[in-house]
Amino acid sequence: MPIRFVPLAVLVLLGPSPVIAQAAQTRTITGAVEYPQSIALPVGADLHVAIEGRFGAVLGEAQIKAGGQQVPLPFTLTVASGLRGNLAAVIRLDGSPRWIVQDVAIAAGADPVDLGTIRVAPVTPLAFVTAIRCEEEDVAVGILGEEMVLRADGREIALRQAVSASGARYEAVDDPETEVWSKGDAFTIRLAGRELTGCHTLQPPERRPYRARGIEPGWHVDLGEEQVEVVADHGELRRAAARPAVGVLPGAYLFDMPEAEASLRIVEDLCRDAATGMPYPDTAVLSLGDRVLEGCGGDPRDLLLGASWQVTRLGGEQPEEPEHVSLSFLAPARVAGSTGCNRFIGGFTLTGEGLAFGALGSTLMACSDALMAQERQMLDALEHVRRFDIGADGALHLIGGPRDEVLIEAVR
Repeated sequence: MPIRFVPLAVLVLLGPSPVIAQAAQTRTITGAVEYPQSIALPVGADLHVAIEGRFGAVLGEAQIKAGGQQVPLPFTLTVASGLRGNLAAVIRLDGSPRWIVQDVAIAAGADPVDLGTIRVAPVTPLAFVTAIRCEEEDVAVGILGEEMVLRADGREIALRQAVSASGARYEAVDDPETEVWSKGDAFTIRLAGRELTGCHTLQPPERRPYRARGIEPGWHVDLGEEQVEVVADHGELRRAAARPAVGVLPGAYLFDMPEAEASLRIVEDLCRDAATGMPYPDTAVLSLGDRVLEGCGGDPRDLLLGASWQVTRLGGEQPEEPEHVSLSFLAPARVAGSTGCNRFIGGFTLTGEGLAFGALGSTLMACSDALMAQERQMLDALEHVRRFDIGADGALHLIGGPRDEVLIEAVR
């Protein structure tokens, strides 16, 4: 099983991070951790479990002295209600990580959650890790023992330094078609001759940029890597502050900025721009002195990216063989999928005004008449998409055409 070293793993391996939390309106997350061996853990073993929310916030964590105990090892975490997160667990022996599990999704809600038994997998930690995000996949470069390695495709590839006119270039010891070439925050990466695109250093979540905005009275807040800029009254009011640590509230995140006499509250609740109808991941509330301004937050692109969408309605009807009809949005602006007959790939454009698909290329396999007709219908529908929305049930609606109607409906 491939291990992705994301910021949560670093957090779990290095220990707790300070966050602001409130005791009221909490819920419990329970479960147990096991590993394949049926032996008791030796003295010096410990279990660290943590749930990470948005902006790198630690919603809850527990460290359990596990030496001498048999698995499964039970745990209980208390977290703020109304927030989703991802759980990670690591078993360490004398401080060295030996088994780990990541990305166990915790849905938002108020009720207690019992995760049952979670199995951890063996892990070999990298030192001095650089996490890299590419369009196709996330990879990592770091030190393993005394070697520089590239962790990708579920394996560790030994690297050696190569000649470079600029930047730092490494190639695989056993494969010159695999290389890593860094120039600042940008990377060129090839895996066995396959070039990964759009590769760049992945910022830790607590430093990733984020924007909240509102129409009246024309305001926005930009969270930068180090600084925050607050703009309101259509640009007449401008304030700046150091980016604060994120606070955790029941159902919300809080950025308190006394230097700018402002605070920003982010609620994980779908928000639509009042002017364009564009959906955003979050509802945002900006407090400026005694004024409270409402708006939207986050990037609409995040509503599209991620797990594949299965098409459930095409032109108002269920498609033929729906289990084979899909759409996947890939960072930063690529789309791929299947019409039920052929695979296709292309680009998409997302602006403040709407969503549009560019030219789509596809494979050329012949199928039944019904599937070929469905393919033409789906590709034509994608050509006429002008915007998107997310339904109350989480379904994706691709909207367009002369009647501005739902052309394609899909679910994860």
